[in-house]
Amino acid sequence: MGSGRFSYESYTRLRTVKSYDNKSREEIFTARAIDPEMDPKTVIKRESRDSEEHPESLSIIVGLDVTGSMGFIPEDIVKNTLPDLVGSLMEAGIQHPQVLFLGIGDFIYDRAPLQVGQFESSAELLDRWLTKVYLEGGGGGNNAEGYNLAHLIAARHTSIDCWEKRQQKGFLFTIGDEPCLANIPADVIKRITSETEARTISTADIIREASKMYEVFHLHVEHDAYSATDMRKGVWKELLGERFIVVKDYKQIAKQIAQLVISQFNKKNNNTDNITVEDML
Repeated sequence: MGSGRFSYESYTRLRTVKSYDNKSREEIFTARAIDPEMDPKTVIKRESRDSEEHPESLSIIVGLDVTGSMGFIPEDIVKNTLPDLVGSLMEAGIQHPQVLFLGIGDFIYDRAPLQVGQFESSAELLDRWLTKVYLEGGGGGNNAEGYNLAHLIAARHTSIDCWEKRQQKGFLFTIGDEPCLANIPADVIKRITSETEARTISTADIIREASKMYEVFHLHVEHDAYSATDMRKGVWKELLGERFIVVKDYKQIAKQIAQLVISQFNKKNNNTDNITVEDML
């Protein structure tokens, strides 16, 4: 996976061919159940590899909340802001980003609380995996979602060359509007993933495990008054410190991700260029 290159031209052509401007969310995201290709039960490892085309890949995971209150985020990325995410990185000199999309729900209530794409680079394949996501629209009344499943997949079911060859951590972003469930029970891990043996793990511990290979962030979207309350933010701040980031305008999410990747990447590589995504767009 990860072949092909992103370009604004191919993205624009794709949007036109698929008539995204004239389609509703339901017409774009047509899955009515989890796609077998995205079923985490079949995932042993998702790989992000270097190649002749991408000699220095950089792995980025974007975990999208697909419960009832958050379906507008994937829709906006497909219709409008995919170039803000991938194109901005390339303009900043990060030439070989490989992005994997996850769909995240509530493992207590939902039928498909975790959906796993592949690391990809081209507009066509990023669009393919993103629009395969089943917007279940679920979630329960428990004021929490299973965002920690993203950390579990990243920590135990990915293999990434940027870390294994260059000690450059990948990036993991979860995006939502609720607290995270406090732990992942052993029976949930065995029911949802390919793991046959498991122990219950706390959210703090699985974030720590994922942080060995990934720079971990959570973007909390304040899209209404309720989502702006402390109750809806839970203990994210205690879990991630400054890497818990409040986003007041959801249309800025892709730019925010790109800016964080550029800043951390330049810091790791002692690049003092003060590049901002806004300068490019």
